[in-house]
Amino acid sequence: MIKLSKFIIVTCFICFFLGAIPTSFALADGNLSSNSSASEYLKTVMDEFHTSYYVYDDAYSAGNHFSMRAKISSSGDENAVPPMDEEFSKNCYSGNTCIRATFKVKGNNWGGWYFMNGVLKSGQIEPQANWGDEPNAGVDLKGATKLTFWARGEKGGEMVEFFVFGIGRDPSTGKPIKPYPDSSSKVSLGYVELSNEWKKYTIDLSGRNLSYVLGGFGWVTNAKMNNYKNITFYLDEIRYNKPRLGEPRFLLSYKTISSNQSFDKVMRNVAFTYDNALALLAFLAKNDRVGAKLIADALVYAQNHDRFYTDGRLRNAYQAGDLALPKGWIVNNRNLTVRIPGWYDKGRWYENKSLVSTYTGNVAWAMIALLSYYETDGEKRYLDAAKKMGEWIEQNCRDNRGAGGYTAGFEGWEPNPVKITHKSTEHNIDLYVAFKKLYMITKENKWNERAEHAKKFILGMWDNSEGKFWTGTTKDGITINKDTIPLDIQAWAILALKNESKPYWKALEYAEKHMKVGNGFDFNQDKDGIWYEGTAQMALAYYSTNQKSNWNNLTTFLKTSQDKSGGIFASNKNGLTTGFNWLYFKRLHIGATAWLLFAQTGLNPFWLPKNLTQSTVSLGQLAAAASTIKKYYESYNKLPSTVNITGKMYTMSQLLYLLCRATINIQNGNLSSIVTRAVGNPTLPNGSYTYGRIYNTEYVKVASNILGFIKVYDCAPNYASTSLGRIPFQKIVYMYNKIMAFYGTNKNLPSYVTI
Repeated sequence: MIKLSKFIIVTCFICFFLGAIPTSFALADGNLSSNSSASEYLKTVMDEFHTSYYVYDDAYSAGNHFSMRAKISSSGDENAVPPMDEEFSKNCYSGNTCIRATFKVKGNNWGGWYFMNGVLKSGQIEPQANWGDEPNAGVDLKGATKLTFWARGEKGGEMVEFFVFGIGRDPSTGKPIKPYPDSSSKVSLGYVELSNEWKKYTIDLSGRNLSYVLGGFGWVTNAKMNNYKNITFYLDEIRYNKPRLGEPRFLLSYKTISSNQSFDKVMRNVAFTYDNALALLAFLAKNDRVGAKLIADALVYAQNHDRFYTDGRLRNAYQAGDLALPKGWIVNNRNLTVRIPGWYDKGRWYENKSLVSTYTGNVAWAMIALLSYYETDGEKRYLDAAKKMGEWIEQNCRDNRGAGGYTAGFEGWEPNPVKITHKSTEHNIDLYVAFKKLYMITKENKWNERAEHAKKFILGMWDNSEGKFWTGTTKDGITINKDTIPLDIQAWAILALKNESKPYWKALEYAEKHMKVGNGFDFNQDKDGIWYEGTAQMALAYYSTNQKSNWNNLTTFLKTSQDKSGGIFASNKNGLTTGFNWLYFKRLHIGATAWLLFAQTGLNPFWLPKNLTQSTVSLGQLAAAASTIKKYYESYNKLPSTVNITGKMYTMSQLLYLLCRATINIQNGNLSSIVTRAVGNPTLPNGSYTYGRIYNTEYVKVASNILGFIKVYDCAPNYASTSLGRIPFQKIVYMYNKIMAFYGTNKNLPSYVTI
């Protein structure tokens, strides 16, 4: 995580600125809907701010729009409408916060607030109200047919008018009075009497022109309508029904909560570059090219639309939600620049020094993700973006001191961030893979030389006496930093070096001895809690080194630690120490969730296979493979580890998925080819059953249950519950091979199968 200090004041307005698998599972029990998978959680996070167009979700939420607040009141009565408290956290309708609004009576006064898009001109540090005088500053909301919001009064009986649009137009006639007004006249609910309970309200926008919106929402009230009494009321969940699921975007890194921790304020809208690179790779691993492309496009956009830099670098983090600042917000004479994360505190906008900085490892992960996507898509702009990042690193971070390698990046704000002179083993592991992938794709020798330069540093950090990797060097670039031994580099080195990693497998033993906490692993040696992201990394390292028992144990533990949403927390406690200047908190984390997916499927994000995406198998090819597996099992009384189908190797878990999908498709008359997918192996196959027949209706239902299990857990089940008992994994694979082999011969499914 990021150190929460050394903030910079940028402006004062509302947030939008510059920005374990169980060892048994009864498939017939109907419990498949109780939990979601890691991939489903990532998809949910991807879409959370794009299924609707929020005016207000939570204080400084990544989903908020129309963030300029413009006061309206009777002449001289501005104090009757104090600033709204948009961080109010008691008895809110949903989420962490809601809006507390107040109106103070003075004679026959009136007042309220407009929620505006506003304008930010180049050189300004604070957005200004736009009453229809500025061109090219409206939001296009075409397609929306209503705005909904929730409201309640403090006591009940409060009278308030709620409305949208109307800026730059005569309030009585609706005719334009400014050169660039709202495209629609004001649409109002009229005065509404509030209850002291939350109630949903809807403003119908049918037939309205929403092509140029300045005023996204507003409220007004007056003394007379409230019997000359002060009123207080609350607002929450203000949004238009305008989905934008096709827009490139970054995923929110952490699901923050309402707390007194500064973490939950600072991280409310943060999308780390590293986390999003992992999410892209996770989507590729699940054959979700749509989700992967949205993040890939966001990374390319961020590189080309920074508010200051044009040299190819990326920042450590951006905002989730909308990728760019809205129209009318101009920074350094640039339109639609990528949004930078931050938060609002006591009237001032803050940014975190680390978040706006550029760390080498984060850029390297973006390169790995873009190159992996390029290998499936082939569009040159993704390769070009990765090359541009690589050239920036080479020109600015290459280092020849000591063991060579690359320094850690630059820290601080433009225009003169400070060069970081220490070198990180983790960063150089990432760079080794990024540069090596560039070499493999382009065949340009310079990338291979750069990969070897990073690799030289990695191996230079190997401590053969204890069998571990050091974290890197101090600022002099030569002296080894021995203060903290992090877990991640012990696993990452194994995953990155692949076939060359065997001499360093002892690093996993070191981690077990010094960082194991209960059934999981800590970030460092102090063993003050469990770091789930690192635990998943260790599980994958065990898988890659064929230590399947250790892999089973960790993936089982991780499954039991997984939230019902499918996500997993960063750590099992708040304030997990790292030995560095940041802490982890028990918050759902997309980075940890992506690593969980990789651990469950056995897929290495450093080196995703190219053939994972959109590979298909025909029924004829599957039937031929099934016949081969059937004969093998009947000859040797066991399954082979893999099967070759048209030159591609599939595990028995992947084969079971294909067989079950084929069984259901054939039953339904669908004879099309089947898209393959990654499927993790079962954790501990077991079960017992009696000899007998399973008839067509039942084995089709069991196939459906198995597919449901795989969808939830991303791996094959240990057994399947049937009328004959619990059939273990090996036998269930054999059974569906028999069914498919029968189909290959007879072109129909058997009426029963004997098992």
